[in-house]
Amino acid sequence: MNFRETLGRFLLAMEKRDLDMLAATVADTPILITPEGDLHRTKGAFVEAYRGWFAMQNWTLHAKPVEIYEGGSLGIAVLRVDYSEGGATTRGYLTLVFERAGDEWLMVQSQSTPTRG
Repeated sequence: MNFRETLGRFLLAMEKRDLDMLAATVADTPILITPEGDLHRTKGAFVEAYRGWFAMQNWTLHAKPVEIYEGGSLGIAVLRVDYSEGGATTRGYLTLVFERAGDEWLMVQSQSTPTRG
């Protein structure tokens, strides 16, 4: 699977709230920086953070690519996101960094940055 296919699978897993599909795209030692500024550095912590989020039913997330970079062993996607929960919408950016590991690409960093206005 190439970088863009893996990115698509990661985003589809978020949309479908499919924790197993999402976890399959994540490296063992990812860096997760949440919109609140929390830092997680293990796959287990990443999965648990998403498990709690996926359990919530009243949210939607729409992501639109702003910039995509693909090199030989590194892929970066900057996405503009609109996150709606309980009638309130928050806008921001989601930066995802993937690294090639053999024949697959794994997410090694995810950073959510809310924007003002």
